[in-house]
Amino acid sequence: MSACELLTKLHILIALASGIGFGLRGHVRLIMDRPLNGPLLRIGPHVADTLLLVSGFALWILSGWSLWSWFGLKLGLVVAYLVLGVRAFRSEARHRAVLMYLAGLLVFLATAVVSAVKPGL
Repeated sequence: MSACELLTKLHILIALASGIGFGLRGHVRLIMDRPLNGPLLRIGPHVADTLLLVSGFALWILSGWSLWSWFGLKLGLVVAYLVLGVRAFRSEARHRAVLMYLAGLLVFLATAVVSAVKPGL
């Protein structure tokens, strides 16, 4: 297995952890209406998202994908996912937080679809 293949598999695992973590945090905070106590719920997502961005950047360097390809679209979606997640958990208005959370989940799924399909290749 090449370094690029290994990094790709690691990136996919981190992306899954990020998405599952986002889903669970949203469920606890917005559906169950409980605070996000504990370091795993508070710090874990930042670690996962940082690793996700670092591994994605490393894949970009190794692969040489153009930012004007499916990769640029994916990068934009990842940024949108992160922004929506932050806004969802910092919003004081519950209805706004739920909308941002649901939008974040949709953007995460769109990112996964773009990654799987790689339009334009």
